[in-house]
Amino acid sequence: YAMAWAAIDEALRNVVAVGADPSKIAILDNFCWGNPKLPDRLGSLVRAAQGCYDAALAYQVPFISGKDSLNNEYADAEGERHAIPGTLLISAVGLVPDVEKTVTLDLKRSGSLLYLVGDSRVELGACHYLQVHGLQGGQVPQPNPKAIQTMQALHAAIQRDLIEACHDVSEGGLLVTLAEMSIAGNIGMTIDLSTLDAAYGDLFQGNWASMLFSESTGRFVVEVSEEHAPYFQTAMSSAPITHIGYVAYDQTFTVKAPPPALEALIDVSVSALEAAWRGDLTRLQRSDPPKMGTLKLPRVKLSRPDQKRVAILHARGTNRDREAFLACDVAGGDPEYVLVTDLLSGQKNLMDYHMVLLPGGFSHGDDLGAGVIWSVTMQQGLDGSLARFADDGRPLLGICNGFQVLIKAGLLPGADFLRNGKRSVTLTHNDSGRFECRWVYLRSNRNSPSLFTRKVSDLILCPVAHGEGRVAVADEATGQALWDAQLPALTYVDSSGQPVDYPGNPNGSVDGIAALTNPAGNVLGLMPHPEDHIFSWQHPRHYRKETGLSGLRLFENGIKSA
Repeated sequence: YAMAWAAIDEALRNVVAVGADPSKIAILDNFCWGNPKLPDRLGSLVRAAQGCYDAALAYQVPFISGKDSLNNEYADAEGERHAIPGTLLISAVGLVPDVEKTVTLDLKRSGSLLYLVGDSRVELGACHYLQVHGLQGGQVPQPNPKAIQTMQALHAAIQRDLIEACHDVSEGGLLVTLAEMSIAGNIGMTIDLSTLDAAYGDLFQGNWASMLFSESTGRFVVEVSEEHAPYFQTAMSSAPITHIGYVAYDQTFTVKAPPPALEALIDVSVSALEAAWRGDLTRLQRSDPPKMGTLKLPRVKLSRPDQKRVAILHARGTNRDREAFLACDVAGGDPEYVLVTDLLSGQKNLMDYHMVLLPGGFSHGDDLGAGVIWSVTMQQGLDGSLARFADDGRPLLGICNGFQVLIKAGLLPGADFLRNGKRSVTLTHNDSGRFECRWVYLRSNRNSPSLFTRKVSDLILCPVAHGEGRVAVADEATGQALWDAQLPALTYVDSSGQPVDYPGNPNGSVDGIAALTNPAGNVLGLMPHPEDHIFSWQHPRHYRKETGLSGLRLFENGIKSA
């Protein structure tokens, strides 16, 4: 019963914390349980359902759907049956009134105030602290019908732009929440538990473990700027709030004990916190934990007259356009999201751009095969403007689903590979018969005419994520013709640059071909995602000090050549 309340409460807090209106949230349930024909399983299922009912009424949130996964049981070697612990998943869908008034969990600026919002109780549940120290479990977090009032007040404060950062307090309690906010913002904080101890009188009695690890429901941690603090306190007058500390001016994460101790319980660097969070505990054994630089994504730049305009095309189902936008932005271009519907209606014109990029995704759900509908739309609906763009010598790049579009549209590898209107080179299902998602090494063909791979001497390391990415040819003569024209621009290789089979060649492409160019060299299509490795910290082994092999050069070359 208590679990059902807690699950609903946390689902609501997750969406409220980012800006959703608590009065406009709907929820779904998924019960994962054992055999409901047995009395103990059925009894616990009934109590969980009653908890769902009461919590839904208390929070005034409707269940709009749900499902169950019952009979999750197995027999041990002696034939005795065991059920999984009854588990309830609650999914919440909320309406955000204004996307400009959303909040993230990362700390924003030094000197801001940190508040604990909501009622705290001594409810350690089965928290990690107890497990580590071999202690008995504490009280299970109990329902808090007043939590909805706290959420409503917090939402009003978010709408008034009074909140810099917000994160719900859930598994692990207050300390885990604070650590996650510091890690996300890459900045430290100073927490003084004496304020929390004083706010609750005799409840905690100086027991810092209860303060830091209690898993009471209905709680948040928020960052509020100093100038907004008085207005925040007024806005939250109907809800419990406690000022617990400040955002630091350095990367030190400090938690001070309550009286009479007053010593620092925790005094570590944010990089050490991150190492622990990632499971890299060996780094914590060093006397001087490695310092990590701030990881800042560049903001979208204002356009300059000398910047090359890059159209990032978006069709229904496109989902990798943000990464493509960012890669072109970092590479020095002036990217712009361009809806295919705007091109079809005449609101936008491809010829107004210096470069066009077709990003990855599942355009139109791939209902007729990868990229087919999008390619037909681009060919017929745009009256050949995509082909004219390519014929004009302007850079045209297709990634993953975008590569499929260029192949299906006949722009790659070129007119010489069309036989009686049919393609002799295509992309088809992976040899493995399944979706492949893994990091791969790519080697550029130095003899290729592609402007995108020009002077790319190092290998490129980037991920693939596709089910239809195998380059296939009609016959050996077609494959030989590709190489005679040097149209394979990138091939799958191992870490030493040598040809490789599966899984290094994740889809089984002929001759390990990962990318194709047209004879003019201004059109490139590839299945891997170089836009997912443009920063050093995106390297999959960055935390082992490995760097390089970025895919950024492809975008830089395209923009420079535009």
